[in-house]
Amino acid sequence: MSNQGELIVISAGVYADELDIVSGSGSFREIVGPRCGASERSLYEVALAPGDHVEFLTHAGDAVYYVVSGTATVTDNAGRSRELVAGAMVHVGAESTYQLASLVGTRLIGGPSPVDPGLGSGASVGPRDGDGARIDVYHQDDPGLLVPFISRDARLVVWLGRGYRTANMNYVVLEPGERNKEHVHLYSEDTIHILEGHGTAEDLTHGRKLPVAPGDTVHIPPGTWHAVAADRGERVVSVGGPCPADLDMLRALGIDVEALLSDEHAGEPR
Repeated sequence: MSNQGELIVISAGVYADELDIVSGSGSFREIVGPRCGASERSLYEVALAPGDHVEFLTHAGDAVYYVVSGTATVTDNAGRSRELVAGAMVHVGAESTYQLASLVGTRLIGGPSPVDPGLGSGASVGPRDGDGARIDVYHQDDPGLLVPFISRDARLVVWLGRGYRTANMNYVVLEPGERNKEHVHLYSEDTIHILEGHGTAEDLTHGRKLPVAPGDTVHIPPGTWHAVAADRGERVVSVGGPCPADLDMLRALGIDVEALLSDEHAGEPR
């Protein structure tokens, strides 16, 4: 699958085959990743039945996940576990070993950013013993920054202000009739997973408009002007965002990016 610089919409019916890294009846399937030419952001659907778990994983770069439904745990390589409820966002630092497991039926969306080409091949499976893992947990209702040009309710949760440059996660609500101001990320891949509602994804660079529905994922390569509109009488709720962090966008919002980049304490575990 190639996007050739165009915005694409990936529906639930065309997710990739599941990776053999889940113990139990659940699945781990690529939505955005190498097969669509992505390099900066990967997005996987992790669907786990009660008691299922994913193998311990380690990536060269960071990873981030959002809990769509259910309750899960994330466990580091020293055996420390944290509970993840619906709406939680978990960030895993580079070279940190972690395991996702389900307490009740759980669905998560996320993955390593930048893309980990070895995921699913055995190359990303990490050792269980050790220490030093950096795993931070946040929630959609605890934003670090609100971005009004995206929507009246656009929340940066896992973002540069908390110390994360490559693996970010936003939560965005578009009320009926609301539309993003068209924008472009010159060096970031933007990925938007639709949680709720029917709307339209607009590729202004190529003059295309594509319908979106719950379970769809919009992937926008760098340099493509785009917007999302809640133009079908429903509110549209999504998670995702540009990876790596769009520093130019943050500067335009008045954020002192250079201070954040130089702050060695930004994003310390909570």
